[in-house]
Amino acid sequence: MENQFTNIPAQEQATLKPKPSIPRRSPALYPGIVVVLVVAMFAALAYLHEDARSYQQQTSDEMKKISGQLRTFESRDQANERRLADLETQLSGTVKAVGATHQELEKRTRQVQIETRRAKAELQSALGSKADAAQVEALKQEANSKFDNVTTEVGGVKNDVGVVKSDLATTRHDLDGTQRQLMDVRETLTAAVAKNSSELAVLRAKGEREYFEFTVAKKNQLTKVGDIQLILTKTDQKKGKYNVKIVADDNQLEKKDRTVNEPVQFLVGRNLVRYELVVNWVQKDRMGGYLSIPKDRSLAAERVRTASSF
Repeated sequence: MENQFTNIPAQEQATLKPKPSIPRRSPALYPGIVVVLVVAMFAALAYLHEDARSYQQQTSDEMKKISGQLRTFESRDQANERRLADLETQLSGTVKAVGATHQELEKRTRQVQIETRRAKAELQSALGSKADAAQVEALKQEANSKFDNVTTEVGGVKNDVGVVKSDLATTRHDLDGTQRQLMDVRETLTAAVAKNSSELAVLRAKGEREYFEFTVAKKNQLTKVGDIQLILTKTDQKKGKYNVKIVADDNQLEKKDRTVNEPVQFLVGRNLVRYELVVNWVQKDRMGGYLSIPKDRSLAAERVRTASSF
């Protein structure tokens, strides 16, 4: 076969040689790759779904556990408050009894002094009138007998005062123990209180209660939060304390000397649903925090009306 490049110079023939062809992949390989990618994607989605379901179940179990602990702490708190009220009543009665005993002791002492002075006066009068020795001796014995009787009565009163003081010390010890128990319960409940927006987001994610964040920008002015209204009456920024009035169902409840991040619980409505107010910060005539309300109000309704209800 005659070379078609015979009449062309050798240098140009080298440049005009056909280029080697690049092998191409067969189109039949692409569907297989697509199938592999789709299978991998569905496997990843299945894994993520199972992981999310497991996390949701774990979160639900923790929510139920925390809810049971809160109900237990609330029951203990109410029992301790009733016991504290009983102890305060008992202490008040004991203090009154001690006061009455002191008054009786002072009265008996004055009587002893009067009887002693009277006996001495009678003795001096008898001696002055030169009564015989038998009369003088009789007067002395009568005076000594009266004095001994009154002294015995005073000793009995002193013993009664000692017993009352001992009972008073025991009552104060029991009262101190109850106050410490209440402090422990309140510290445990505080662990479930959000102190900032991040912690509030964690509580909101549990899904048990509704949370309404608020800012009261002015004192002595109604501020609507959820289905209640708040009136800030006093703030102490240095000590982190405040006074607030809570208005709900045309009723008003005042909370005084409350501290920042302290849960303030109160009952609202005919079903006595337990609300919880937490103030996270206070400034001059301003405060901010959140209101916590149970989502299922029928299940959260209280059956026993307490003194703190509206």
